[in-house]
Amino acid sequence: MEHSRLDIEFIKARYAKARNQFKPRNIKMVFIGEGPPDNLDRYFYFADVKKHDSLFLEVMGVLYPEQKKEYLASRRATSLKEELLERFQEDGYWFISLSEVPCSLVEEPLENFLPSLLERLKNQIDKSIPIILIKANVYDICYAPLVANGYNAYHERIPYPGSGQQGVFREKFSRGVRLMGDFV
Repeated sequence: MEHSRLDIEFIKARYAKARNQFKPRNIKMVFIGEGPPDNLDRYFYFADVKKHDSLFLEVMGVLYPEQKKEYLASRRATSLKEELLERFQEDGYWFISLSEVPCSLVEEPLENFLPSLLERLKNQIDKSIPIILIKANVYDICYAPLVANGYNAYHERIPYPGSGQQGVFREKFSRGVRLMGDFV
């Protein structure tokens, strides 16, 4: 499926608006994933997502297990996802992506988005802010350049919480948040 540059910019702006709505005033930790899902109706920061929201659910399950249980028991009430996102924001957590649009919409290697990521980080955070990379390929692309540029990136590869990797994700993500939280 080919998209025009205008479509890509519109989609990028839609995700940026949702992400920036929940950007913390005081960022204490940044999580970097690969990119938004291929389904344009799903995104970590979209409040009304009723299925296939595994990254959001697994992150919230580590950070706020009781609130996650309430959210799921409510059949994913939009208001409760907004409350989780607001708490995430208040606690200084911010989730961004290497690619600002779904990877399926752009026909270039993920590595090509690294300069843009470094520029966004330079404009958004102090280099001492802990960064946790989510997904093995994101770690492989970003870890060494982040460290070489003086950023405080967590040293462990954390898998995406899908395809049976949820338990490993929880263990490694939890450890990363705990260890990197000591730097805050």
